[in-house]
Amino acid sequence: MFKKHSVTGRIVTGKIIGLVIGILVIVIMPTFGYPGMSMTGFGILLMFVLMGAMVGFLGQFDRHPVLDFKMPCWLSGAMVGFAFMLMFVLLSYDALEVVMQSSLISWSGLSSPFWALLDGIVIGGVMGLIESKVAGFGPDLPLK
Repeated sequence: MFKKHSVTGRIVTGKIIGLVIGILVIVIMPTFGYPGMSMTGFGILLMFVLMGAMVGFLGQFDRHPVLDFKMPCWLSGAMVGFAFMLMFVLLSYDALEVVMQSSLISWSGLSSPFWALLDGIVIGGVMGLIESKVAGFGPDLPLK
């Protein structure tokens, strides 16, 4: 997609991925008994767009800045996805309880909203992989 790899390309790619995932969640929410066009739905959309941008920003680091270990692109994305989803679960616990009690999920025994953290880890990891394939990864990425 981009002829030259860059941080800006990662951010744009991440925002597009987040927008697509957020719209899909808004469309799917009514099947769980929760209105899609609500404050929670738009919060989810905004959260995934910002998650994609943050994963794009962190694509500059191939080593953890504090613990100094090699970080693959999917690991940094998964960590960001976990952090964003943890924030979302803590802020909208009641809304997620309604979703988890729907008939589509309750049969599986996953009744705690904290199971959504796995979704954040997977989505963040996939964002990191796609952004790296499209726009590069590592400290040598230019800003433009």
